[in-house]
Amino acid sequence: MISLHMKFRYVPTAFLTALVAGTLVSAYADPVEQAPAPNTGTQSDVSPAPSAPAVSSLPKRRPVSPDSLKKRELTMLRKSVTLTSDEETKVTSIISNYVDAVQAVKADASTTTAEKRAKRKELHDQYITNVKAVLTPDQAQAWESANAERIARLRAKKTSAAPTENASEE
Repeated sequence: MISLHMKFRYVPTAFLTALVAGTLVSAYADPVEQAPAPNTGTQSDVSPAPSAPAVSSLPKRRPVSPDSLKKRELTMLRKSVTLTSDEETKVTSIISNYVDAVQAVKADASTTTAEKRAKRKELHDQYITNVKAVLTPDQAQAWESANAERIARLRAKKTSAAPTENASEE
């Protein structure tokens, strides 16, 4: 009876461990490397469709909720400058309006991608101006430098990842 009990206890644990491990591996796997195409030697199997590399080389982005965007913007601002409660209230309102406006632009199906990009740039410029109006000159300078550093890090990361992707495609 004890060995039977132990046997049933062991199987689900091993099964759950394998299930979780498989789930974690598939969740973090690169979609391009996840399912390589079999090479049979024919021309049609070797050459991908012209649009396939452009689509598969782009990383998938998870949709982000407007509330988490608002929290992230406020958190980044708090990291770079110390806000008074009055400044934080004003900035929170500015961030909320900005994120809601950007979400509305993204959801607008009647505009082209170029029009959406131009409108988002306009909204972003207005957002920067509004936030700087609330901050002191020293705070605005610190915020600008923190943003410039963040953008430089992101661009460096993007450019360092690009050559490795191109090298694997060749």
